[in-house]
Amino acid sequence: MAITDLPKKLANPLDAVGINFNKHDTDRDSFMLRGALAKQGFDVWRHCIHGVSETTGKERTFILDFGGINPQLREEEPVFAKDGTRPSYFAVMACICGEEGSVLTRYFPWDRVSTDTALDVLVSASDCFLSETRTMGRIEVSAEDVEKNPTVHPEAGKLIWDLKIKKPIALNLGYSTSGPLRDTEIMDAYWHTEGLISEYDGVIEWNGEKYLVKPETSYGYADKVWGKNAGPRWEYISCCDLTSKKNGKLKNSAFSFGIGTQINVGPINTKEALAGGIYLDGETYEYNFSKMWMLTRSRTAEKRNGKKCVFAIAEETPLSRMKLKVTCDRNQMRELRMETTAGDLRRMLVGGDGQAELIIERKKVSLKNKWEWETIDVLKGGHVFVSFMDNKSYKE
Repeated sequence: MAITDLPKKLANPLDAVGINFNKHDTDRDSFMLRGALAKQGFDVWRHCIHGVSETTGKERTFILDFGGINPQLREEEPVFAKDGTRPSYFAVMACICGEEGSVLTRYFPWDRVSTDTALDVLVSASDCFLSETRTMGRIEVSAEDVEKNPTVHPEAGKLIWDLKIKKPIALNLGYSTSGPLRDTEIMDAYWHTEGLISEYDGVIEWNGEKYLVKPETSYGYADKVWGKNAGPRWEYISCCDLTSKKNGKLKNSAFSFGIGTQINVGPINTKEALAGGIYLDGETYEYNFSKMWMLTRSRTAEKRNGKKCVFAIAEETPLSRMKLKVTCDRNQMRELRMETTAGDLRRMLVGGDGQAELIIERKKVSLKNKWEWETIDVLKGGHVFVSFMDNKSYKE
């Protein structure tokens, strides 16, 4: 189906707002670096998890990424971006957020990577393993590794994990990540959230300290991003720790929004294609550039300094609108070195401890028979996952 093959008529006009995006599709969560994307493409599964120290009782955010780049350019050892060389490797990265945190990465040549879907495995490399229901692995970076290549190994450390995963709620964006549209490769990048709400259960051990991960307090999130390029701007925000002004603490609600691609086809011409949705105790509010009949309008802004990072998103359709503001402490975030498929270097900020303010409104007919905006709810969010990267490249 082409992106212009849209329904001529909706059975119910309210469907333009309330289409249920909670539709699981593990095909969109599978390995994607085939065809043209094998020569120039990236593919990354992201998991944001919160655990509590068994020793101190303090909470910490862990972000686990399983991702690869340009497999067709493989060599016997991982190839890193340097002096115009295009990279080729698979990596398992652990970002340990918070003060005195760390970033640890384990690199593999593609010949040591398996994507055998027949065994219900998304991807595995040595003793690092990821499926829809479990992940386990080990990353160990020695002082010798740091001395040998401080660019890709800026710090030493050891992380071991074994986690069970449940993904009760999904964010399926429909057309924008469907098979036919993926095959056209008209977008730089694609995004699918199989675990808008994800529940993790197990143990993470970082430098000898054990962190217990429980489903009810993991405040987890799991998605994947893949494509030809990361796009001129990369911004993903999600949260499943929400408190309602009306109803107090919510157990079955979440939101996620993402900017990570550019598209120029037919009536769509944008450098920042924004999509996402809010799952509010069973009700869905979707804002999606690829569903043109929804007539979504978007505005974004961000401000960063040495102490705070603030991200703002406003979305509106004819029948609903939302305003989101997320504030992150800069010292709780980590900066990552990112290699693009073309061999450029960019910096990414990630964190999982942001605070959110979210206002949701919808249109209703007043007593005067006029359309007016009605506030559905005002929400506060904690444990907000943020991943941000601007379009600036740098040289080492």
